[in-house]
Amino acid sequence: MKTLSAPVHARLKKGGVWIPSPLALDDDRRPAERWQRLLTLYYIRAGARTIVPGAHTGEFSGGDIGIYTYWLRLIKEMVQEYGSKDMFLMSAVSGPHYMQQAEAAAANGYDIVMLAPTAFTDRSDDEVVRIFRDVASIIPVFGFELQKLVPGSREFNAPLWERIFEIVYGAKAAPFNTYRAQVMLEAAAHSERRKHLVLVTGNDDRIVADLGGSFPFKIGRRTVTMGYAGGLLGHFATDTHAAVRWAGAVLAAKEGKRWRLDVSEKQLAHIVNMCNGALFDARMDFANSVWGVKYRLTSLGLLPGPTCFHETGRAGLAEEIDRAYSFHPVISDRAYVAETLASMKREVGLLP
Repeated sequence: MKTLSAPVHARLKKGGVWIPSPLALDDDRRPAERWQRLLTLYYIRAGARTIVPGAHTGEFSGGDIGIYTYWLRLIKEMVQEYGSKDMFLMSAVSGPHYMQQAEAAAANGYDIVMLAPTAFTDRSDDEVVRIFRDVASIIPVFGFELQKLVPGSREFNAPLWERIFEIVYGAKAAPFNTYRAQVMLEAAAHSERRKHLVLVTGNDDRIVADLGGSFPFKIGRRTVTMGYAGGLLGHFATDTHAAVRWAGAVLAAKEGKRWRLDVSEKQLAHIVNMCNGALFDARMDFANSVWGVKYRLTSLGLLPGPTCFHETGRAGLAEEIDRAYSFHPVISDRAYVAETLASMKREVGLLP
């Protein structure tokens, strides 16, 4: 199996805000390169630890290996030019072309890939483990459990997680189900590699609670406490500068540091959940979750429009998102983007 270098593994363990990047598209649903560069630069300047192409928020690159490879190269180039020493390169691999995507990520110098369950829908546990090992023979791998409403999702049981944790460097819990997330946490607690595992939340319905939580489990005669080092969430794909600030406050408070926001942690959890409910179109079973993220980015001036491969929005959703983000400045990048947008656009060639 391919292994991470010690410096890259240390960067993973720092956790923080990880971005499943949307794909910038023009009106004809073709990649809009300068806008993608703008969006990537925004994430870097906002303080993201990694920017992940090919995930759900990016509509799995539309299943197009050409788009996927273009995206890999663009993000690597931007991170190399503008990124901090704490950043690392991660991409998502999924669907029937997961091996081709993993090979492309390795060829483009990525550090690690996150293997989405759409790569092994309806497979047996033994087949799932084999797929993880196949990918890990090419490039280091990270686990990922999706919520059931996403096509291709698959439930992971405790024995399967324990076998996966023999292979991966960590996992993203995104079942949108506290009990299923606990299964992953407990399996990690049982793992002999638990000190090496990096766990991040993708549970958009309990972001603050996950980031701020400590989760003890009885392992033999000992109590082992697990936790999330950060998050990899569609919610982080917009208003990222604000997210880095409030997520950092939650993670710091978990370590006993002074709370540094002007709302309490419980108030923050409510504000973030209310905002995310609109952003991800939770009321309609997440039917326009990618469109919602792209609409918000468009309203900030970071995309040319909320164009998606499949989603088109719905009546009233834009107003719901606007109202949610106007509720409290702790979650909004409106002021930050107003100060920085013109200079970022000049850097990527969108302004003279």
